[in-house]
Amino acid sequence: PVVKFLSDSGFRYQSHNEFASTAGWLQNGSMKTSVDLDDDLVLEVNKTVDLVKEKSATVLRMAIRAGLPLVANRFQATRPEGYFADAYPSAQERAGLENSMAKTEQCPER
Repeated sequence: PVVKFLSDSGFRYQSHNEFASTAGWLQNGSMKTSVDLDDDLVLEVNKTVDLVKEKSATVLRMAIRAGLPLVANRFQATRPEGYFADAYPSAQERAGLENSMAKTEQCPER
């Protein structure tokens, strides 16, 4: 992605791989939004901010990253019967694999 970089001479655009050599303000084009939180959730966020010693915006980003896949998973359709059948060996192949593994010497990894 292209990054807008504010330098002393004004805005200039750099590719993602190009290093901004001078200190300045960086904008990566991310979405900024405001979220309404109820009182209980505000207390939870404040407790977490005190615990992890980060800004509330950082804590909210961490919470969204951790919880967003769970929310999306709730609304996905279930897989049809037999969807993963090709990923697993048949019962006969599995029994042969278990027998051969039982014959090999097992030792703990250290």
